[in-house]
Amino acid sequence: MNKTSSAVTKVARDMFVQQGSWALGFLSIVLLIYFGVGIGTSIGVNVREGFAEEDFFSIAYRSTKGFMLVIGIITAYSFLSYYVRHGITRKEFFNGAALAAVYLSLAFPVVTALIQQIALMFASQDAGSTSLLQAFDNSWLLTLVSFGVQILIYYLMGWMIGSGFYRFGWIRGLGMIAVALVLISFMDALWQFELSSIWEQWLPVTSDLSVTLPFSLIGSLVVILITLILIRLITRRVTIKM
Repeated sequence: MNKTSSAVTKVARDMFVQQGSWALGFLSIVLLIYFGVGIGTSIGVNVREGFAEEDFFSIAYRSTKGFMLVIGIITAYSFLSYYVRHGITRKEFFNGAALAAVYLSLAFPVVTALIQQIALMFASQDAGSTSLLQAFDNSWLLTLVSFGVQILIYYLMGWMIGSGFYRFGWIRGLGMIAVALVLISFMDALWQFELSSIWEQWLPVTSDLSVTLPFSLIGSLVVILITLILIRLITRRVTIKM
């Protein structure tokens, strides 16, 4: 293994372990909320309509997006400076951090699904009856693929936004938020979730999952590639803040 490959592997491994530990902590909090809502409902506490019926996986599915956005921003600020100061080139860091993001996006849905199965042993819900799973024709594979692709994109958006602010400051950095909103809106249109209505007048998107899986995956891949290119362009000559 040459020096460059070794450096990329080290960055990917270290970041995956560090961010993976944050992810486990986050999932622990979600699990506590899930059981807390169940306990509260059982003793008569007034819980927001619809929330009490949600399973752990559905709650994690939505809340993880914000979590991945945040750690993507942290990647731009904390990890970049740390690794470059310790002799890692900007290109090596970029490749290693991108690999870590992929690893985390692959592991996160699987771990969440495993926790879901364990949680169901202590709950009265049926895994096949949840609205989220039904939206994907009761296919765990399709649900996990959607989960992984979407949280990877949110991670990259956070990384891109953080990189923009890191290099350009607050004024021009705001432009990266606008770019991220456009890309996220397009991605949600492909998967037909929170922001899909923005694009319905231009894309063949409806609320009944008419967009095919191959189209969603190809479109998401385009979003991922565009975001990675933008991150690389922003960070390839960025001045490291000491």
